[in-house]
Amino acid sequence: MQEDKEKKEFELHSLRNLLGVSSEDFHFLTKLNVDELALLKNQILTSMQDGQREIFETIAKVSRFMPNFLNAKVSHDILGPQITANLSYFLSPKEAISIASHFSTSFFSDIIEHLVPERISEMIALTPFDQMRRAVNELINRGNFFVIGSLIDYTPIESVDKIARGIPNPDHLILITYNCQDKSRVLKLFQNFGETRILEVLKAGLNPTLFDQFKIIFEHADESLLEFSRKTLENDPTELALFNQMVVNR
Repeated sequence: MQEDKEKKEFELHSLRNLLGVSSEDFHFLTKLNVDELALLKNQILTSMQDGQREIFETIAKVSRFMPNFLNAKVSHDILGPQITANLSYFLSPKEAISIASHFSTSFFSDIIEHLVPERISEMIALTPFDQMRRAVNELINRGNFFVIGSLIDYTPIESVDKIARGIPNPDHLILITYNCQDKSRVLKLFQNFGETRILEVLKAGLNPTLFDQFKIIFEHADESLLEFSRKTLENDPTELALFNQMVVNR
């Protein structure tokens, strides 16, 4: 099933991101099914965190007696992004976000790249919109669309709408949506963007460079979005025919 294939690809990408390896490394992981990959990822995370639990718990306790700006400086100058990311799991979401408010956008983005979004969903929800928007823009500049998509899955839908409207390049919007697990959640926002914006996205998605990703995205579209897209393309027969070919099995 396509859904299982997408979930497996997500878990593979998540593992590679966690381990800091490329798709060529650890190629044997592709032999595992989605449940085995998820189990392996969680086991690695548990091992990483529990193996140094006493250290992180001690640092977390000490941090509560320090001003947030000083905690941020220690994180930046001494701990580094990976240790700071692991430390965040031992802080309350409110404590972590208070410290993060003193991070530069670049360092905050470094930390995000080491976090597992499903383990910090409350923290993501509490992150101020402007800080999240700046981080998303930084990650776009880095080309790390997988991390952005993972974040979007746990970002309040109102903020997702604002972030999406603030992304001028339709290619970026497509790549972010492609890397979301819950693509249908993001697609529900598409029709609210209006025909001009949707036309830009459709034309970008029907381009050969993004066609495969766009096809997978639209496998999650409902009938109303399909009809809205056809109406938007009705003045361009060539693009409309290509779109209908893309969604022929829907």
